[in-house]
Amino acid sequence: MEKKSRRKFFLSILGGIGTLILSAWLFRKSIIRKVIFNGNFNAENLSPAPSESDDLCVLTTSQVEGPFFFPSPKRKDIREDRNGQKLELKFQILKHPDCLPIKGAVVEIWHCDAEGTYSGYPEEISHDIWKTAVFVGKNGVEENGQMHVDPINDNRFLRGQQVSNDEGWVEFDTIFPGWYDGRVPHIHAKIITDKDEQLLTQFYFDPDLCDEIYTKHAPYDTYGKCPMKFEKDIVLDTSGEANGLMLNIKAQNSMNHPLRATAKIGLKTV
Repeated sequence: MEKKSRRKFFLSILGGIGTLILSAWLFRKSIIRKVIFNGNFNAENLSPAPSESDDLCVLTTSQVEGPFFFPSPKRKDIREDRNGQKLELKFQILKHPDCLPIKGAVVEIWHCDAEGTYSGYPEEISHDIWKTAVFVGKNGVEENGQMHVDPINDNRFLRGQQVSNDEGWVEFDTIFPGWYDGRVPHIHAKIITDKDEQLLTQFYFDPDLCDEIYTKHAPYDTYGKCPMKFEKDIVLDTSGEANGLMLNIKAQNSMNHPLRATAKIGLKTV
């Protein structure tokens, strides 16, 4: 079975087949890892998102929603009780190619905490690819071409939405995300204008910055460096292009000072 076909087969199993069949085929963690950790993405295609000072915009590449989305509360500060390196995000939503700001866009973000856990889902699956496969295989359903798993608890940390102002800007106070088995570190984003979904995407980080945070600061250092590389990430591999998805982070001198990132997100509107 070719590499692309193996991945599609694996994802279809997670979406529509019960745990018995899943367990019969994926009977060892090593097999799951061989399927998942086998992307062939060209990291040169991962380009930076234009920052606030850049006089341009790009058409931001779309990516999959991921199985752990559910609607977020409207709020700027999404940290709740999560510990970690503070991160201030500022996004400007623009029409592409004329780069005009979009007022009233609903911008929703969600990501895992410093130890790789998504709110609403079991902590124990974050660093166990087998448990993740079984959990998603047992509970996941396919909705409009996207994999989805309903939350199993009432936690809502690191999820939030804002509405863009007259100049198209939204702001969030969060923490730098950790990592979980099978993916490089990322933040999910969904942008909706006029009640129609316009963009699903994910944003990424410089690996050197990730290594610095994950090895020198608690609670990230519980798991250390992320073993996944851009080249092997199957979400990046599936999308092929990754225009405007690398966040430019302004580093600070200590954990007590927040990291900051601004990004212009370009939408193709009709």
